[in-house]
Amino acid sequence: MKVWPITMKRVCVTVVTVGGVITLLGATAATTKPTGTPSEAKKLLLLTHNAFYKHHSLGPAERAVVDLGHEGGFEVTALEGYKQEADEIDLSFLSAAYLRQFDGMMMMTNGELPMTAEQKRALIAFVQDGKGFVAVHQTVVTFYTFPRFGELVGAYFAKGPIFDSTNSSKRIAVLKVEDREHPATRMLGAHWTLHDELYQFSKEAWNPSRPDDANVGPTGHPVPIAFSRDRVNVLLSIDSEQTDFAGLESGWERGGDYPQAWYQQFGNGRSFYTSLGHRADLWQSDPLFRAHILGAIRWALSLEE
Repeated sequence: MKVWPITMKRVCVTVVTVGGVITLLGATAATTKPTGTPSEAKKLLLLTHNAFYKHHSLGPAERAVVDLGHEGGFEVTALEGYKQEADEIDLSFLSAAYLRQFDGMMMMTNGELPMTAEQKRALIAFVQDGKGFVAVHQTVVTFYTFPRFGELVGAYFAKGPIFDSTNSSKRIAVLKVEDREHPATRMLGAHWTLHDELYQFSKEAWNPSRPDDANVGPTGHPVPIAFSRDRVNVLLSIDSEQTDFAGLESGWERGGDYPQAWYQQFGNGRSFYTSLGHRADLWQSDPLFRAHILGAIRWALSLEE
């Protein structure tokens, strides 16, 4: 197996404004740097900016993805966005020109991130024009006011978590592996049992003629699009026959359909989502979860089929 050395670098972003030129010395970026020429390795941008609720797993997730780049032969630019408070998030550097240097983007974000309409269009075009995209866990709570982003991810959060707010009781869910050929799931058997904060996704868009349906996300924004299996290829779902739903609120039913990970072709690009990743220890030391994420990234970057 090749060994890829890790280097640390400082990211310097130059933003031209009407008033002049502002040079932003961004957060230290942890970068996996393969040996040889830079063109040998695919490049992944990792965003962990959380504008709604800051998960404790963000730091371990960033470090894990950098480590996975070291293991998997791709270069990771991690901006430590999770260290910025919600009202201090600065994404002004993100533009079509900035994204051009990357082959893929990974997001572990939430809330209405401070991005202009032009920046949002650039993000969508980045993937649609042939690049890769990986969304993890709370990213389904991002940009309820920008439905095209929901189409890119595949869904919006609507209900959950399955057991309690963080599954502090550590109740076990049984996941059905619906596709064992994909790089993100080929290391799994027919089922995967674990405890994590698992979600349910809105299967219908908010209807203003039925305001009492309360089909809104945790940020208070209406859900603009519905999840549909017709648009994505589901990899993992909760096995609702084998998972113990005793004592759960209405909406979690035996025999119900609760997808948890999927992929899709998005224009000429690739998009992947997994609901897993709330627990910091999954990122730090769980070999199956880390292999799941590594396979997802390598697929998104077209390093594996």
